[in-house]
Amino acid sequence: MLENTAHRKRYVVGSVLVLIGAVAVVWSAWLPWYNGRDGRHYELGDVFDGISTTRAQLFGSLFLPMAVAALLALYGTLTRSRVLVILAGLLVLFISALWMFRQSQLVGGLKVSTDGTGLDAGAAFAVIGGALMLIGAGVWGKERRRPLTAEGTTTEAHRRVVSTTDKPRRPDEAKPPADRPEEPPRAA
Repeated sequence: MLENTAHRKRYVVGSVLVLIGAVAVVWSAWLPWYNGRDGRHYELGDVFDGISTTRAQLFGSLFLPMAVAALLALYGTLTRSRVLVILAGLLVLFISALWMFRQSQLVGGLKVSTDGTGLDAGAAFAVIGGALMLIGAGVWGKERRRPLTAEGTTTEAHRRVVSTTDKPRRPDEAKPPADRPEEPPRAA
């Protein structure tokens, strides 16, 4: 019971981190990424072909992969699918890293400054949001499932604690537990 409660707490904390990351990722599209230019103004094709000065339509901009990643993370959280959440986080980090690479090619290197030039909050929110998605999925941990009886409780076999001092025995040395009678050997 305590193990199940601890897993629920990890799931809630991990889910909150994933959702905060998803919000940060979507919000990043409305924040400036470089030299005051918002993420929604960069064309998605620019990430693959090179940054241009043309202003993008909303669903043809960096907003699209960020929104898809956020929806994927939300669906993964609801279905408890770590794989989907990890894919969403990796998608955001991949697009962000590729955008940074293309932007650095355009300007001859990236810079961060406090006067509004260089890398800005939008790029930071995207990277931090993608990282939070990955961290949140990691916090969930692996779920240990136990077989349930018809009443919804664990079976007696799964309640027994196996001693660490028990040594594996060869089949001819195996002795039945004291609470079960010995079964006759089966014919081959």
